Amino acid sequence: ATRPVGTADYTRAVNSIELGGDDWIQSYYARGCVFVGDLDSVTSEAVVEKSRVEISRCFADMLQTALALKGDWALVLANLAREEQALKKNDVGILLKGPSSKILYQGGPLNADGTKRSKVHLAVEARKRLRINKLCHFLLLENETIAGYLVLSVAECLNYPDAYTCRRCTKICHRILETVAWVDRYTQLLGTQMFTNAVRAVVFEQKWMVGMEWDMINLIRDLYCRLVLGQNLQCGGQGLAMQHSRDATGTRYEQAKTVDDPLHGGGILCNTSDLPRMVLTELPGIDANMVVQLEEQLKSKPGPKDQKDVLRDLLRIAAEILTQTENNGQDMGILGRADASESMLSLMGGARKDVIQGLPEKLVTHSMMLKIQEKAPPPSLADYGSSLFG
Repeated sequence: ATRPVGTADYTRAVNSIELGGDDWIQSYYARGCVFVGDLDSVTSEAVVEKSRVEISRCFADMLQTALALKGDWALVLANLAREEQALKKNDVGILLKGPSSKILYQGGPLNADGTKRSKVHLAVEARKRLRINKLCHFLLLENETIAGYLVLSVAECLNYPDAYTCRRCTKICHRILETVAWVDRYTQLLGTQMFTNAVRAVVFEQKWMVGMEWDMINLIRDLYCRLVLGQNLQCGGQGLAMQHSRDATGTRYEQAKTVDDPLHGGGILCNTSDLPRMVLTELPGIDANMVVQLEEQLKSKPGPKDQKDVLRDLLRIAAEILTQTENNGQDMGILGRADASESMLSLMGGARKDVIQGLPEKLVTHSMMLKIQEKAPPPSLADYGSSLFG
């Protein structure tokens, strides 16, 4: 039980701690690390829930910083991407540009955020890139105990009912895939727990998920491409899916050249897994033939938009069947299913025509209406009276 611990439970909590072991630690964190004392039950629940949310958000932000997804280290990677783009296009001017929303320094290279670059930026960023690579490798590949619990925790956060945490965990999942998707020991964890949670988040269409469905579908795409289809994507699950050829035996895919470089796409699972296929076939309304058709379409259309549209269309079938079978009489708040006006799976279909209306033939703006009102003669008192009482 995760009921808040108050003064009445003090003796039981102390006895649990004296027994030793890890049970009391799990219970302590499950309650948000909070002792509520003599607070009433409603306030106690609110305090504990608020604590859980804040701890989860801090956990996600901390991992993003450690994996160079935000903060100073993320700026290093953004600068690296700009340098590669300038070299590819043979255009040094790219390094002199910054965000259009900021007042930029004139007279030298700029960081990706528009700030001035120092004279020693190359040496400093080289050291930071080494730290980024080493820390990512340590967290996910060097210690199996740390890596296992870390990846499992992030995968479970995909279904935590807080959009702030969940959106950031999708980005962390992409970095995990770029780093370890090629490792066989991770296949069960990625292909079952992480993939199942991502699919569940989309198909159940809970209200707290509204607005981030495409982020979750892009994670599903990244998982399926790397674990099943022999395709790898660019950093963050972006760009075209690069299809790799099979080896001479025809049973394995050739590994990506970037397998040891997660920041440039990472690797793929050479011995493909059937676990994501099994997850999809267990959805209501989805059979093996539909999964085969899905894979054919994903291979023939490697573009990000095309692949996400194909996955959305398949998941919509399961979502519609679940909607018909669920009992919607109970109001479950943010945990309840989103209605037709909120659901991304519904809006992408015919419902969008009802939500977004076509523009009128003659465009009438607010300023035009004000000008018309200014030119019109003021109404008489008789008109006011007739409109109010007549």
